[in-house]
Amino acid sequence: VGLTLLFTGVVLTLQIAHEFIRYGAQSTIGAVIAIGIGRELGPVLVGVVCAGRVGAAITAEVSTMKVTEQIDALRVMAVSPVNYLIVPRMLACMIVVPVLTVFGDVIGVLGGYITAVHYSGISPYTFTHSITQFAEIYDMTGGLIKAIFFGNVIAVLGCHYGLNAPSGAEGVGKATMQTVVTSIIVIFILNAVLTFFLF
Repeated sequence: VGLTLLFTGVVLTLQIAHEFIRYGAQSTIGAVIAIGIGRELGPVLVGVVCAGRVGAAITAEVSTMKVTEQIDALRVMAVSPVNYLIVPRMLACMIVVPVLTVFGDVIGVLGGYITAVHYSGISPYTFTHSITQFAEIYDMTGGLIKAIFFGNVIAVLGCHYGLNAPSGAEGVGKATMQTVVTSIIVIFILNAVLTFFLF
């Protein structure tokens, strides 16, 4: 997450700084970076990274339990697989993905700051002042609301494909691939819907 958002902030600043300076809008660069990362790039990129890392891990673990009949053993002991396996992972993802999003937002804006100050020649005050002047706290909290939904999607799809994995080692691989691909697609669709309602 740190590497992804750091270089996203760097690239975003490299793309817009020159154009903004050319039109005399350099006093808004910091705010544009902070708003873009806080509202969109932070939660979406963290969601994609977590879908690849966490979603795959959840599916591999749950599908292995299914293939080795551990889930059947839970049912025999009158333990609900949903309460025992799905709910804790869902809660964990809904808490940790927003925390990672805050971390990623800070790293992304820091990457933009370093690039703007040391490469594009923007003064540190101009960059930070534009954030305080134009960006609002809702730009970040709106992104965190998205991150909660993305965490939920990752955990639910990971457990769904894990519980419904075909038998054998090949089934574990297929279920893991399905989780990652479907999670990323759903995150992008959900991002569009949530952006429409939140912003």
